[in-house]
Amino acid sequence: MSLVDIETISRAELEHDPFGHAVIPRSFVTDDIAERLRGEFSDVGFEESERTDVTRSDKQYRMFNRGLVTAGAVDEEQVSALPESWRSLVEDVVSRPYREALSALTGVDLDGCLVEARMTRYARGCWIEPHTDRPDKAVTHLFYFNDGWDAEWSGDLRLLRSADMADCAKRVAPVTGTSVVLVRSDRSWHGVPPVSESCPVDRLALLVHFVRP
Repeated sequence: MSLVDIETISRAELEHDPFGHAVIPRSFVTDDIAERLRGEFSDVGFEESERTDVTRSDKQYRMFNRGLVTAGAVDEEQVSALPESWRSLVEDVVSRPYREALSALTGVDLDGCLVEARMTRYARGCWIEPHTDRPDKAVTHLFYFNDGWDAEWSGDLRLLRSADMADCAKRVAPVTGTSVVLVRSDRSWHGVPPVSESCPVDRLALLVHFVRP
């Protein structure tokens, strides 16, 4: 049985301000499944990923990642160590019905795209500066797994009108069951401001990218 609510995703509303995106408040078939995935989100196997050299033209960030799928290939060593719920979720995000649901929602032909997926943890001080994804990243789907999120903790997803984090059109809290679909374009600016030092928990997410080879 699919854990991801394929029908809800395919019929979600794609908005175009400030760029093509959809916020889906219930992305799993039941709230119980969403809560199980949250409770079984891994706390091991993550590697710090950081780029803070201001002389580089690439985006700057700091986060902790655990890769699950790379260039369409499931990392069997990483995935086999996960609980059954998460193994099933990985099966979903590499499946044909899921791909077709995202194509139906976005209007983007994802045939031929390779899936990349990773779990991320943003600890206190982690962030990613405003950016548009690489041109080969056709569509991104972000699933969130936090049990509530206080606005004072910062670290929410910001959908932006420009490269300025303050030029924000929409904020999305990373709470369990919510997911966000982003359609890549030259104006698909988004970022995550630093998680506050007062935040008592890590910000938890699964990132799925459909990448043109």
